[in-house]
Amino acid sequence: MDDPAEELEPLFDYTRVQPSEFFYFDDKDLETSPIFAHCKRKKVSNDGEKEKVRCEEVVVLKEDDGVKKGNEEEDWLPPPPPKPLGSGLDLEKDETLQELRLKKQELASLARSAQDVLKDLVENAERQHKSSRAPAEEVILDSPEKPQAERQKIVISIQGKDEQKQFRVYSDDKFEKLFKLYAKKTELKPENLTFCFDGDKLSPTTTPNELGLEDGDMIEVHVKPH
Repeated sequence: MDDPAEELEPLFDYTRVQPSEFFYFDDKDLETSPIFAHCKRKKVSNDGEKEKVRCEEVVVLKEDDGVKKGNEEEDWLPPPPPKPLGSGLDLEKDETLQELRLKKQELASLARSAQDVLKDLVENAERQHKSSRAPAEEVILDSPEKPQAERQKIVISIQGKDEQKQFRVYSDDKFEKLFKLYAKKTELKPENLTFCFDGDKLSPTTTPNELGLEDGDMIEVHVKPH
């Protein structure tokens, strides 16, 4: 039977592959090495600056966390509901309200005008009442006229070719009135008649008093030939 120590011998003997030289790396060697040149960092002069950098980094991290947290809260809130667009119903309501306002203004103006009219009526009534209570003015009547003297009437006869007619006239009336009255009675034109007294032609503008005619005197009439 074989030796147990030989059976448990490892398959590979690492003692024969150990490196013959050992390398020792220092921090300064790493900084100067070209392999680690890209990750070269700035030297810190003292511990105070290290603390300052560490504090600034912490503050920045806190601000970032707060912004992130605020964004998360804003994202959690539901979005505001969209504003409804103006519909035709809203436009109709606006027009109705505008019409109501116009009607209200018209009624207000009518009420003001009615108040003004009523005020004018009241003022006029007060003025009339005051004027009615004022003492009446004294009216001086004209003195009565003297009665006219009684006009004298006389009867004058007019003798025509075939007949005689009598007329009662005022002695101060003009003959013109008598001539027209005779022409009417005889149905003749006045311009075709000629009146004479004691052979003298009478003027229509004279009166019996001017010629001294008395009651019962006679006047002759002549008709002009056609």
